[in-house]
Amino acid sequence: MKTLIRNIGYYSPENGEPLKGNILISEGKIEKFIDATEVEGAKVIDGKFQWLLPGFIDMHVHFREPGGEEKETLETGSRAALAGGYTSVVCMPNTQPVPDHTDAIDDLLARTEKLPCQVLLMGSISKGLAGEEKTDFSLYKHPRFIGVTDDGRPVSNAAILAEALQDGLREGLMVGLHCEDESMMFDRSINQGRISRKLNLQGVPVMAEAIMIHRDLYLAEKLNCPLHIQHVSAAESVRLIREAKARGVLVSCEAAPHHFSLTEEAVLTRGSMAKMSPPLRTQDDVKAVQKGLKDGTIDVIATDHAPHLDSDKTDDLIHSANGIIGLETAFSVGNTYLVDQNILSLKELAYRMSSRPAKLLGLESKGEVSPGMDADLVLVDPNRRWIVDSQCFYSKARNTPYHAMALRGKVTMTMVNGEVRYQEEG
Repeated sequence: MKTLIRNIGYYSPENGEPLKGNILISEGKIEKFIDATEVEGAKVIDGKFQWLLPGFIDMHVHFREPGGEEKETLETGSRAALAGGYTSVVCMPNTQPVPDHTDAIDDLLARTEKLPCQVLLMGSISKGLAGEEKTDFSLYKHPRFIGVTDDGRPVSNAAILAEALQDGLREGLMVGLHCEDESMMFDRSINQGRISRKLNLQGVPVMAEAIMIHRDLYLAEKLNCPLHIQHVSAAESVRLIREAKARGVLVSCEAAPHHFSLTEEAVLTRGSMAKMSPPLRTQDDVKAVQKGLKDGTIDVIATDHAPHLDSDKTDDLIHSANGIIGLETAFSVGNTYLVDQNILSLKELAYRMSSRPAKLLGLESKGEVSPGMDADLVLVDPNRRWIVDSQCFYSKARNTPYHAMALRGKVTMTMVNGEVRYQEEG
């Protein structure tokens, strides 16, 4: 079955120039760009002169299954991803059980076999994410396992991390790191600074993140091994990574939408809905993350989608859960705070959300709107203004600081392997 999407804006695969036209899809692949607005036997979708971009790829999500299905499931998380324009996601290993042994790995692979979007997986660096004994990386031979991480826990033991970096290189697995020194995370509430002092909280200093990034970059440089730094949040972190890249260190990194759009002040109005790890920082940090995305220091935008129950997000900033959901708002936040602010172009935003993640993950047939590539596509209206209503989300969770906020840019259709998997109602 062929599908023709007509009346679209797209970026030329040859030179990146913005063009208008029609695209023909056949057998799950992009066949060609054409002038015709009708093709015999083809299903026709009218793009209404919106922009067709490569399907977004999120390198950092939590779908909670198995063990936390009351918060999110693989199915509801996948539906939320599609509504946000994501055609591929990478799930973190903080499930119950952790996928660090054969039975748990086999169970997780079976659960992710048939879902509406592509779900890739990260194994654990250490057994039980406890940081005490390295997992046997040879367990992760399946192609859906693309890397290892201890997710929200730093690998404090440098010897374990050194071994993990070398084994990751040998096994072809990305090593993803949450960089915070646990001895300096103190009350694990919010950023240590003006707002924490106002609320009489100890907070988490930037130093906790920067110290671990410095150590991890040093190990990667000395061992000549690649590493991936997760959710960069601070100006000092961006500086360290920029300098390391200039020296030739094999480092990639990601930033979450909340770290380039919100500051620590959001806690005053959004409470624990604005609590995450690492925490929201200052306006200077936000600007540094934005600059890092612009100059390529920060490779990708990843949501760190972290669903929680309403009861997990209390008024107690010390004991309430870390994390927010982000799949269904990520493009809009990026469009509002990066494109509308002339920090990135729409094409550059798509690169950070799709093309660059595809390259880092080795997804050679994804991340580009080009003949021969997988028809994983998203149709967006970058000019649409809308008010976020978390009650309308596909995710089971509602923990977002963007509820009731006005954003610009909306995903209207998502296609996976040439099949429409999400269509905006109305």
